[in-house]
Amino acid sequence: MRRRYREATMSNRKMWKKYHNYLVLLIIFFLWACASSPPAPAPVTSPTVIEKSAVTEPLSDSVIFNKGLSYLGSNEKSADYAKAREAFNELLIKYPGSTWRNSSETMLRLMDKLQSSEEKFHADKAKLLKENELLKKDNRRLLEETAKLVQESEQLKNDIQLLKSLEVQLQKREKMLR
Repeated sequence: MRRRYREATMSNRKMWKKYHNYLVLLIIFFLWACASSPPAPAPVTSPTVIEKSAVTEPLSDSVIFNKGLSYLGSNEKSADYAKAREAFNELLIKYPGSTWRNSSETMLRLMDKLQSSEEKFHADKAKLLKENELLKKDNRRLLEETAKLVQESEQLKNDIQLLKSLEVQLQKREKMLR
């Protein structure tokens, strides 16, 4: 049982490492592909009023893709896969001919695989915890039986010792009576 647990744990760790590395590499690749030179510093002026049309203007495909990537998390914040999935699906629906379409589909597939791996991991973990509890109960029962058997063995040794001493005494009496 322990061997299967170790093998299952090791294979889950390897699988997590493998998919985690692919996900990180994809994110780095996409960020590198989207990188551009930093914008020129804006002159310091008084606050400007944002026009209504600028606020209601739809987001471009690259902005939506970057938004989806940002939801995948970083060192400072954890991933929000539901929002990332929404962003990638939005890109697929609004921009079917986008250059980011294949990347969005790949990210969605990776998130699906990650989610199924997590579900499998949790199911395996629950199963192994149940097996562990059964083994602990069985171990306790066997320890109790062992303690009883050791006690019986000691009692038998004492009884044998008593019988030997009685036999010796009986032999002495027989010699005396002759």
